[in-house]
Amino acid sequence: MGWILRFINNSKVHVEERELSELSSDDIENAERVLIRLVQDKMFPNLKSIPIVNVFKDNEGIIRVKTKITERKDDPNFIAPILMPSKCLLTTRLIEYYHLKHCHAGVQILMSILREKFWIMKTRKTVREVVMKCVPCRRYSSNSPMSEPVSLPADRVKDANAFDITGIDLAGPLFTRDGGKVWIVLYTCAIYRAIHLELVSSLSTECFMLSLRRFIARRTRPETIYTDNGTNFVGTNSELKNLDWDKIMKETDIKPIKWKFNPPTAAWWGGWWERLVRVIKELLKRTLGKAILTYEELLTVLCDCEAVVNSRPLTYVSEDPNDLIPLTPSLFLNGKSSYDTVDLDLSEFSKFQKRIKYRRKLIHDFRSRFRKEYLGQLRQKRPGKPGHDFKVGDVVMIEEPSKKRVYWPLGKVISLLPGRDGKVRTLKLKCKNSELIRPIQRVYPLEVPFINNEIVKIDGVPTSSVNEDKLTSNAVIKNKVTRSGRLVKIPERLGLFNEVLYAFE
Repeated sequence: MGWILRFINNSKVHVEERELSELSSDDIENAERVLIRLVQDKMFPNLKSIPIVNVFKDNEGIIRVKTKITERKDDPNFIAPILMPSKCLLTTRLIEYYHLKHCHAGVQILMSILREKFWIMKTRKTVREVVMKCVPCRRYSSNSPMSEPVSLPADRVKDANAFDITGIDLAGPLFTRDGGKVWIVLYTCAIYRAIHLELVSSLSTECFMLSLRRFIARRTRPETIYTDNGTNFVGTNSELKNLDWDKIMKETDIKPIKWKFNPPTAAWWGGWWERLVRVIKELLKRTLGKAILTYEELLTVLCDCEAVVNSRPLTYVSEDPNDLIPLTPSLFLNGKSSYDTVDLDLSEFSKFQKRIKYRRKLIHDFRSRFRKEYLGQLRQKRPGKPGHDFKVGDVVMIEEPSKKRVYWPLGKVISLLPGRDGKVRTLKLKCKNSELIRPIQRVYPLEVPFINNEIVKIDGVPTSSVNEDKLTSNAVIKNKVTRSGRLVKIPERLGLFNEVLYAFE
């Protein structure tokens, strides 16, 4: 505006009298007053229509607010501030300017600074809306959204044998007397909360596969395995997939194991085994103390810990001796609470059949009690605060716990991964050099897909929440040519306040 006014003034005078120097502070202040008058004439054509009663026009035609401190000797702009509308591009630019000038000041401080010269209608709401769109401020103030509670999957509540559905995790390392290191492999029954412990001397895929073979030999072959994205788990799954399963299924009744991985960095998705990892660690701390054992001694201690954890009650422990004993994971492993072996005369086949029927009835009774006393008492948690409504194209900040927030990378949502209930709890993100899958708890929304009705582009890709192909087709601007044949270049507008292009540098 200052240069426009300079051009108008120079057009009215002789060439020798034209101003050719840079804009002075007086020129900039004059341009500001002209802009304010233009905005006020458009937004407040009539003084009587202004909600604020005490307003007046000064000698320059600018509408000001009459305050109660007119007798005070102070800055005229503070005594009678300039009235500015709330929904106006000039007001937004003023707030952005003072926000950046005063080191990204907060809402309350920014309101006090603006009050020195301007009286903005609906000040707090207007200032808050502008500050919330500041990308550097959002990087430090945004919070991760919460997801709604979800019901347990069918694998966690169906009737099945122990360890048919198994969750696996590693704990450690532990140091042995010979100076070596070992890790605990925890196999958890997803339904009855039973555990099985193994020791491995390395985190390699080969050692874990040997541990899995020992588990299958001692317990059972699981149908489905849940793990995190550890390299040993991923490697074992890849090795199993490389087998010729068509030939195996033709010659035997063995079916491939379904391996399900939790999203990266989402440890709470495996909370049903993470909690038992903590229980094992607490038992080892209180049992061993500062003692250092050999490999065989440590394996013996783990067997005792396994027996203790599997004998823990899953339901309420009654003080009445006439009540039934509480359900424990060991009941579903062995069919009885004791570990002694009962002599069985197998000379007659009828007695053997009766024994099988009795065992089946016992397991059926245990499962019936488990359904009524345990599953029937599970209730859904109360929903927390509503989560953020993510859309394809949103610019988000990806949490990395090992780094400070200022170094967290930015990404763009390229796909939503809804759950069984249709709620989105996992996102597929595009970073500078790769694509990631993260839970929404590890993603911090910046809420800057649209800035002043302009589509922000990152690496040339629009970050809008609508179809990118549609945007590209609608945003094509035909090349314009002047009468002399020169190609007109469309200028790029400067987004000085919301710079997001730096995010992927």
